[in-house]
Formats: sequence, structure tokens, C-alpha cells
Amino acid sequence: MQCDELIRTWIIEVIRARPGLVALALRQRAKFEGWLKFELAAYAEAQGAEAVEVESALGELDHSRSDLTFTYRGRYCGVELKTCNTNWRIEGARSCTRPITKNIKGIIADAKKLENFPGDGIVAFCMFPVPSGDGRWTEYLDEIGEKLGLALSVDRHTARISISIGGGHEADVVVIAFAASKDPKALSLPTSTPGPIPPA
Repeated sequence: MQCDELIRTWIIEVIRARPGLVALALRQRAKFEGWLKFELAAYAEAQGAEAVEVESALGELDHSRSDLTFTYRGRYCGVELKTCNTNWRIEGARSCTRPITKNIKGIIADAKKLENFPGDGIVAFCMFPVPSGDGRWTEYLDEIGEKLGLALSVDRHTARISISIGGGHEADVVVIAFAASKDPKALSLPTSTPGPIPPA
């Protein structure tokens, strides 16, 4: 399993374990990045990840930080997390007219920040709430891929989970994770090796 697949699977498991909390965020279109960051860190540690750090330094020169770093089965992973709230009309969710353009720009900036990460740099974000069965979100996946020069696909880079938000209504969370491009000058640490994460 590749690192981005691993992160996406873990995020789905974290969300699935707390449907009531996530439903509250979906109803209000409230970002839950801070909560997710620590839940994901705790989940990673429970799965055997080592040296788990939240808001760890990426480099000494630019003083930038990664939302989450850890070592898992010989791989050094750095994760940038975002929760991207949409403005599509959904029964049971608060109305919102704010465009998600700023969110998309932030995701692209995160990917560029990870170009020099000395390991596996992963961008992961949750797009929410998404109407059940609605595919409009794929336009933003295409836009992100185009801006970064990456071939991002629904099958390879995304997962989707439906959450009951009360009153007989449901909304989806789309979880997207992909490996950031590497700067050719970036050096890998000894803990980072090519290929998928070896099975237990």
C-alpha cells in the first residue's frame, strides 16, 4: 500500500468512528481540520507508527511546518491536511454562498510546500458536505491535478463516506489523498525507501 492510500484509509476510519461529531461539522459546514489532525495522529500511533509529531518542522531555512509527520514500517511520511467546505445546497445543512476557491489554492500551496520534504510528502483533504451521488467535486480534483502536473483520478486517489446529518438527511465526505511531486534536489532520509509500504 502506498503512503497516500494508507492516509486516506486512516482518515476514513477516523471519520467512521465519530459520525456524530462529523455530522455536526457537516450541518454547519464548519471546518474540522484541527480535530482531524490529532485524531489522525493518535490513530497512526495506534497502528504502529513511530515518532508521531503534530506541527513538526519541515526545514530549518523556511521555518515551515507539516501538519503531521511519522515513520511507519521504514517510511518517513509528512502529511498536510485540509478540510474544504463546499457551498452546494444540501437539505439539513446550513446554506453557504462562499466559493471554495481559497480552499483549492491552499491545497495547491500545501503540495508545493512538500516538494522538498525528505520522505513521502502526502496532501490529504476532506471535501464536505457533498450531496449524495453528486460528482461536481471531481472538477476540483481535475483542477488541482492540472495545476500541479499530476494525474489525479477518482479511483486511485479518492474515497467517499456518507454521514447521516439528522432529519432523515445524508451528506458525503470525499477524502482525497495524493503524493506531492518531489523537487529533484530533495534528498531522502535513510528511513525513506521507494515503493509501497511493506505488509506487516
